[in-house]
Amino acid sequence: MTTRRAAAVLAALAAGVALAPPAAADPAFSPGDPLPVHGRNLSSNDDASAVATNPGNIAFLPEPELRWQFSYTGDDASIPLRGHAIDLATPLWVLGTGLRLELLYPPAAAPAPFDRSYQWVRWGVGGRVNDWLGLGGSLGWSVSPSSSLDDQFGVTAGFTLRPWEWMSLSGVIRDINVPVSRDGVTLSDRIWETGVAFRPIRGRRDFELGLEARYFDDQDKGAARATVGVDIPYVGRFRGDLKLVDFDFVDPDFLATAGLDINYGPLQASGGAILGDAIGLDSTGFYVGAAIRRHREPGIPTPKYVAKIEIKDTPGVRGHVALLRKLWRLADSKDIEGVVFVLYDEPSATLAHAEELGDAIRTLRARGKKVACHLEDAGGRALFACSQADRIAINPAGGIRFSGFSSRYFYLGGLLEKIGVKADFVRIGKHKLAAEQLTLKGGSETAQADHQELVDEYEKIFLHDVGGGRRITTGKLKSIVEKGPFTAREAKAAGLVDALVYPDELGRFVDEMMGESTLVIKSMPFTNAPRYWTRDDKIAVVYLAGDMIDGESTNIPLLNIRLAGSRTISDALKRARDDSSVKAVVFRVETGGGSSLAADVILREAQLLAKKKPVVISMGSSAASGGYYASVGGGPIFANRTTITGSIGIFYGKVDVSELLKKLGVGSEGFRSAPRADAETFFRPFTDDEREELGRKVKQFYDLFIGRVAEGRRMKPEDVDAVARGKVWIGAQAKQKKLVDHVGGLREALEEARRLADLPADTALVELPEEDDSILGFLLNLVGLDAGSNPVGLLLPPGMLDVARALAPFMVHDEGKPLARADLFEEGGYPAALTKKEERFEDDP
Repeated sequence: MTTRRAAAVLAALAAGVALAPPAAADPAFSPGDPLPVHGRNLSSNDDASAVATNPGNIAFLPEPELRWQFSYTGDDASIPLRGHAIDLATPLWVLGTGLRLELLYPPAAAPAPFDRSYQWVRWGVGGRVNDWLGLGGSLGWSVSPSSSLDDQFGVTAGFTLRPWEWMSLSGVIRDINVPVSRDGVTLSDRIWETGVAFRPIRGRRDFELGLEARYFDDQDKGAARATVGVDIPYVGRFRGDLKLVDFDFVDPDFLATAGLDINYGPLQASGGAILGDAIGLDSTGFYVGAAIRRHREPGIPTPKYVAKIEIKDTPGVRGHVALLRKLWRLADSKDIEGVVFVLYDEPSATLAHAEELGDAIRTLRARGKKVACHLEDAGGRALFACSQADRIAINPAGGIRFSGFSSRYFYLGGLLEKIGVKADFVRIGKHKLAAEQLTLKGGSETAQADHQELVDEYEKIFLHDVGGGRRITTGKLKSIVEKGPFTAREAKAAGLVDALVYPDELGRFVDEMMGESTLVIKSMPFTNAPRYWTRDDKIAVVYLAGDMIDGESTNIPLLNIRLAGSRTISDALKRARDDSSVKAVVFRVETGGGSSLAADVILREAQLLAKKKPVVISMGSSAASGGYYASVGGGPIFANRTTITGSIGIFYGKVDVSELLKKLGVGSEGFRSAPRADAETFFRPFTDDEREELGRKVKQFYDLFIGRVAEGRRMKPEDVDAVARGKVWIGAQAKQKKLVDHVGGLREALEEARRLADLPADTALVELPEEDDSILGFLLNLVGLDAGSNPVGLLLPPGMLDVARALAPFMVHDEGKPLARADLFEEGGYPAALTKKEERFEDDP
């Protein structure tokens, strides 16, 4: 390539406008060129036709799409680009792929051999890095009765860079290999293209201006093009472009189009005019098109409807947040006039999650939406959340399996004694009860009192919310609950539900609630097209979920136990700290603790993060012991009323299996260089000296814990100690004890983060750390399971399964590690570490 050509290409890639040498009189053309995609810029076109314009954009396609376009010019047109184009494309995670079929029917005035029909089949693949960089390529094959146009093969590559929400830059090399036809004729040309598009109104798609430049390598010609796109409220989008087909500005040839996309839900109809002297003297043309997608662009309002949300499996930690986010979007949607929940399982894994779901239902109602629930075989959490709805229906054959709160704790001291295993632990504070499960045959008086208090506090909140929602006094509701569980008819007679409704009668029930005939469809039937290319400002939601361990996060899939690794969580916090686009962080804590070292590692990274940008703590089901420890390094703390928190304390110890080995006839000999070299081994008990030293170290760890809390909460150490000693509190109590700042859920925490960082309500969210896509999870999915499924439950009785889950967290920590862990329960007896199946709500991005 000459210096002059190289300079032209570099200028185009750098600025989006290329300067080419003077062109010949005839407009530049290559038979490898795709049919024009009218009014779309190669930097901003993210629909299925990106296979033709720029394969680097294919991965930005929001949803699967089928598109057709027909272009027509008069018979005296000299450019043979008229015919049909059919595009089919779909996103695949961070990839995208598409297929394009072009059927070209040149006008009679086109020069030979372009006066013969020919077809192109193009296949493109693209990938993206988040939402700011796309790379892709396409392959094309031609078919024609003309040997000069038949059997051509072309390779195209492109990229798109979106460094800011208001700018997109692209570069394309079309027909890199310069296709050769069946008879060996080379008619195609390598084309260098570059483009830039701007969205000056806060980066929104409302108004867009684009510039493009093309350079034909062999013909030594150039072309320039400008595009414009404007959203027209309640109609669709105006699109136009103006193309100078060469750079002869003395008498330039131009080609212009002006058209309109009319959008109605997932459907689009397009049409426009084609004109200009570049297609021939006195020649004009038109184009029409249609598309069907799983998303919609702004356009003609669709009829309002009632959104139907089915919950077939109880959501896990992230599935619960996905459900909340979906409900918040529905609350803001102008298309939604009501929401009906169809519950086949409990809608929340814990009462705290049900509390946040109830808040989302109240938010829907506050925005003018009617809300109903249809229950099949419900439990207490379904009743707790749905009591906030306008109406509750239940399957006549179903019921409500709830008669109050209960908890169960497993004590393995007797079992270990029988098999010759001794658990030896030292703790600070009589309320630090977790170690008792390994050392005693039953709970101490303190444990029994604490556990009963927790059940009673849960009951108070349940009676308050359900009574308020169902308009039943607390005293009356308490007497009603004590008579449970309930058949469907008993639940209706008690006022817990409003109607007995079979699934096929759901439409009638919704119509009665709405007061008119309504359309009930699964929400959301289609998603909204992205308003932005990328968002400069984001809020990161960083999850600390599961038993805390040192190192990397992992899980025990067969027992449904998730383990949160200190390195994984601290890396996620560091990533949020270093990412300049993240303006605030919500630290979502869902753990009962674990390794005290892990808690300190995570706390340190949270403290560093809080020095650089706003951090808000959102406590979910539990943020106790080590979970609370890790929570005090950020900013304001939000906890649900039923969040389990506190449990400020440490225990340390080991199990001694030496007697078990003797019973089995196994001898063990140890050798050491110092008296305490093997103090932490499982194969001998602690000596008196070691036990005394262990007590001293546990006291040091406890003092460190108290100091960290005092520093983070701006309290005196003695005031922290007064509410510590391992005592577990629920969120409502913790607010009174000054251990948290606000009673509220994730919604309130996000609002505070936006306020602190001065961000708008539609600020994008990014979740960290990314979910595990391990080979194990992939293999489990292949056989119909997932990392949160429970095949062991098919083999073990429920009681034995609960014992296995209760014991498992103690087995994942290395010997000799001090633990900051609470003994937790949830309504129904689920251990706090239980990981529910992650129900997805991905039909809305």
